[in-house]
Amino acid sequence: MADVRVRLRGGPQDGHEVTVSADSSGKPIPRITIPVRTRNSQAVPPLLAYERRSRLPDGAWEFRYVGTEA
Repeated sequence: MADVRVRLRGGPQDGHEVTVSADSSGKPIPRITIPVRTRNSQAVPPLLAYERRSRLPDGAWEFRYVGTEA
């Protein structure tokens, strides 16, 4: 599997770019989660959830913020 560029939209990570795995058709996985940074190292951080939307003109994929998971 190849990797593809993903641009995050909305939520705390708005505007950041990450690299994710693509399936055999070249599309990125449909949903990603990113742990929130916390000051308390013993706390279990919530996960920011982003879902695949569309391919952008520059070739990157757009993922939209859909909320948090515990």
